[in-house]
Formats: sequence, structure tokens, C-alpha cells
Amino acid sequence: MFLLSMRVTIIGIDGLDYDIVEALGLRNLQQDVCGKLSIPRECYREIGKEVYSPWTPLCWMSIVTGQVPPEELRQEKKRVYSNEGVDWVRRRFGKYLGFMRGKRRFLMKYGVELSKYKMVETPFIRDMNTIFDLADKSIDFNIPAYSEGYTLRPFGTEAEGLEHLELFDREDKLVMQFTRSILSRNPDYNLFMVYMRAIDHYGHQKFGTRDLFNRYKLMDLFIHEIKQKIDGLLLICSDHGFQQLEDTKTGGRHSDHAFYSLSQSIDVEMDSLLDIYPLVKKAMEI
Repeated sequence: MFLLSMRVTIIGIDGLDYDIVEALGLRNLQQDVCGKLSIPRECYREIGKEVYSPWTPLCWMSIVTGQVPPEELRQEKKRVYSNEGVDWVRRRFGKYLGFMRGKRRFLMKYGVELSKYKMVETPFIRDMNTIFDLADKSIDFNIPAYSEGYTLRPFGTEAEGLEHLELFDREDKLVMQFTRSILSRNPDYNLFMVYMRAIDHYGHQKFGTRDLFNRYKLMDLFIHEIKQKIDGLLLICSDHGFQQLEDTKTGGRHSDHAFYSLSQSIDVEMDSLLDIYPLVKKAMEI
């Protein structure tokens, strides 16, 4: 175990996109050092026919461990589009086709199965060292694939998606409140990490809209508020970014890069999600 001299605080923000942060000029999120990170192919899952995308639990597993996910977790629990033709119509014309809303059971009765996620429980880190093992005293809250109580909540309909926006808005507020409370008490820790995911769901449903940009600005204000209370290194990171979803005006899909920023420069080359682990280790040894 190391003699640790620098505190490390990590704010994990699911889906935070480098290009959007840059375009909006959000200096608190950018901090002193800011960049893009590549995502290992082992963190991708098939979401459609020969279509692959970074998957949240596997990306955070790589962030926390500095390793690619175990092979047995990579091809389980795929997202499966069960009717691509219906899904295309819903994406292209869904807002004009009111009769399709809330009619999943009716359509399934006549053999038309709408897109849905066929997933089971979230994979969790087992028998792998994590950044929390580097610390004498650590605090984690809501970390995918690591923290107890974290669950995935996939949605298959527009109504479910809107419900999730409200749900994760509330969840983010609770995480922010928890973070403020911890930092105001100035506890004795080496590593403190929290995770928020509302921006990811706004990215999926409201990409390129004012609603999404307002979420980014709110997060920037939150970082401005807490960074005055942080002694040591503040690392902000995401698991992926976002880009426009084809055939939609406000739909987004995961991009092939993630985001990171640092409150001070650390002598570690940052190219991939896998580099966050050695970064944290290096900071703790300073």
C-alpha cells in the first residue's frame, strides 16, 4: 500500500461529450487539462445487426480497473432490435404517429414486436484490482459495475424514456447533494468517486437541443461550486460521448471517444479509458 499524499476526487458523468463541452466553452468542466480518450473495442456491444456501440457497464469497468472487461462479459446481454422496420418508422415518424404510443401489447398481439432491450442484471467487477484498492480510505457512490445498488434501467418506448429523464434528473440531484455533503465535512479520504447519468439519457433523447445544452451548463455550475472545496486532484471523466443518430432530429447515439479533464497536470499519457487507472495511481504517489 502506498503512502498517499494527494487526494483524488473523481466526478463520473455518463455520456459527457468533449465536442459539446468545447463548443459551449464550459471552462469548469474543461479545467486545466482536457481531452478525448479512445474506448477499447472490448467495451462495445452489438445493438443492432452488425452495429456496435460502447456499453456503459463495460466502459466503467475499464475505467475503474485499467483493464479490458473479462471475455465472458463481452457478448452477454446484447441489445436486440426485434423488428428493424418498425423501429425505423418509429424513429422517423414516431411523433406524428400517436396511435403507436402505448400500443406495445396491442401490436405484439398481432405479431408486431417493437424494439426492446433484452438485458438481465448488470455485470459487476469480480477478482480484479480497482482504483479503490489503491487507496487507504475511499468513498464510492453509484459507480457502474462496482457500487452496490447500481442498476441499469433500459427503456423501450418514448413514454418510458421521458420517465427516465425525470428519474435520472432526481438521481443526479441526489448525487450532487451527497457530493456537497461529503466535501463540506472535509472527510479523511484518499479517493472519492461519484457517478451521474442524466446527461447520457438527455443525449439519447434530446441531442442537439437546448434541453441537453442546459444540462451541460448545470453540470458546469456544479463543478464550479464544488471545486473550491476540493483539495488535491479533481478528475472529471465520461465513458463515451455522443453523436447524431441517423434519421432523427433529436436522437443521439454513443460516440467512439470519451472525455476527461484534470484540475492539474499529471505526468501520465492519456490516450484511452485504460489510462485513467495509472493516472489515479500516479496522482496518489505524488
